Amino acid sequence: MAYSVKMDIQELSVYYGTFKALDSINLEILSGAATAIIGPTGAGKSSLLRSLCRMNELWEGARTEGKVLLDSENIYDPSVDVTMVRRRVGLLARRPTPFPKSVFENVAYGPRMHGVKDRGKLTEIVKKSLKQARLWSEVKGRLEKPALQLSPGQKQRLCIARALAVEPEVLLIDDPASGLDPISTAQVEDLILDLKEHYTIVLATHGMQQAGRVSDYIAYISEGHLIEFGPTSDVFSRPKDKRTEDYITGRFG
Repeated sequence: MAYSVKMDIQELSVYYGTFKALDSINLEILSGAATAIIGPTGAGKSSLLRSLCRMNELWEGARTEGKVLLDSENIYDPSVDVTMVRRRVGLLARRPTPFPKSVFENVAYGPRMHGVKDRGKLTEIVKKSLKQARLWSEVKGRLEKPALQLSPGQKQRLCIARALAVEPEVLLIDDPASGLDPISTAQVEDLILDLKEHYTIVLATHGMQQAGRVSDYIAYISEGHLIEFGPTSDVFSRPKDKRTEDYITGRFG
């Protein structure tokens, strides 16, 4: 299958004060595919995800250099509307936490913020998003119940539904299995396989097996540097860089 470029990352560097978390990253994120960002703890995976939706700038002392082109438009251009960037590129943070609101209001929050006021329209969006997140059948009778009462796996899928409700084009997922049991992890992985039919997915993961199951492409990052990028099957079976081989075989990291 031929993919087009959805996001083109050019010479991207991210600083937190004097610390350089990412160093001149060049990477193409392909449309309609799932790209897994792998690497040891502290490699810069989360920083890369946050930089793709301009969330890094919410961190005190953070600074970004380089370009991130979304459909050929640099999201860091001063003329670009940050709110629109974050709508088009949604971020699901590690261990996402629902708002202390009802299930319904969690999913409706984004559309409300973007001007949707009609209750009927909001109901349609909530139902569609929960179905996409494979959660509707489990919560349809408790939409007005507190979202914090859901199980960890349900909370994860609720936060995915909340992200989908604003109709993003790219979905960034940071460590999707963090804190989940094996059954919930499998449910989230199956969901990612479904979602990549409709969205461009970028996920950061520590799990080599998870990356192999859900991704089409792998980017290996170490100490803020992009070491290798390619189709998942190629990177796992024929890595070009010895550092990649050492990491995926468990000799490093």
